[in-house]
Amino acid sequence: MDSAPTSHLPLRPTLTDGIVLLREPRAADVPAITAGAGEPSVAAYTTVPSPYLESDADWFINHVAETWAQGKAAHFAVCDASTPDQLLGMIGLHDLDLDGDPGGTAEIGYWLSSDARGRGLMRRAVRILSAWGIDELGLARIDWVAAVGNTPSRNVVEHCGYRFEGTCRLGMKQRGQRIDAWVGGLIATELIR
Repeated sequence: MDSAPTSHLPLRPTLTDGIVLLREPRAADVPAITAGAGEPSVAAYTTVPSPYLESDADWFINHVAETWAQGKAAHFAVCDASTPDQLLGMIGLHDLDLDGDPGGTAEIGYWLSSDARGRGLMRRAVRILSAWGIDELGLARIDWVAAVGNTPSRNVVEHCGYRFEGTCRLGMKQRGQRIDAWVGGLIATELIR
């Protein structure tokens, strides 16, 4: 039985490095979430429903608010700082465990729409969120898990200081099927800022 964490998330911040902005997802983002999460390249490597419907995006917006309030996850819309109302992707820390000595743990997950790729935006987003998780939430470790073959995701996290730790056979459940997963992680002292 899962127990609720004894620590709670702070009020949701807006995080930015001046190029990328991470903000609270909102109802107006439903069309962009539906389009982005519905891209075949996103569905191939993530656990999002496929096909991805507007009702899935509506559910997700509510889920984001609920899991934040429960201290279980911290999801953010990924935006270009110059156009903060245009959602380009999503990033989050889920399976949050804010207790522990010397600190808590979480798993990072993300996707970026195809038209926003190739500009280094997700690398920046991963750095911003990882630093926030370590500095503000006191995380000692952030896990990364991806379907085997998701080389773009692996490149992003490795560029941000995460270490590849191996392949977990049948270690990921994707739409009811067990698939092999790459696993890695970031220890707080290894964060690249």
